[in-house]
Amino acid sequence: MASYQHILAAVDLDPLGERVLRRAQDMARLFGARLTVLHVVEFIPMDSGDALMIATPDLNRQLVEQAQQQAEDLCSRCEVPREQLMVQQGSASAEIKRLAKERAVDLVVIGHHPRRGLATLFSHTDEHVVQRAPCDVLAIRLPDET
Repeated sequence: MASYQHILAAVDLDPLGERVLRRAQDMARLFGARLTVLHVVEFIPMDSGDALMIATPDLNRQLVEQAQQQAEDLCSRCEVPREQLMVQQGSASAEIKRLAKERAVDLVVIGHHPRRGLATLFSHTDEHVVQRAPCDVLAIRLPDET
């Protein structure tokens, strides 16, 4: 079994994100590894009538600030130091892969929702990360989306 040195927990800001973070903490303790927590605020397309455009810089900044506060609250509940938290903006799967490569992460922990029916036709962050990450990925099974 590989000994992991740096674990990246890619979390959503909901109760299931806390489950993923706690599992990543367990893995970090087990291997004596560093833990980095990442939340990605994805770009929000807005319909301007004729074309889709990205949300205004002010709205994006506000969303990032809100996410930062919620992520800090999550880390506080889980007793993760604020210095281990990163909130980025962009494509979640791209940011996870980029950070994993830049920071020499050797395990990404991410939540996975089983999908059925039409939901299987759409791309999903967890599946992209599992298929394209530059390191091992632990996908934590989360309750089915309804």
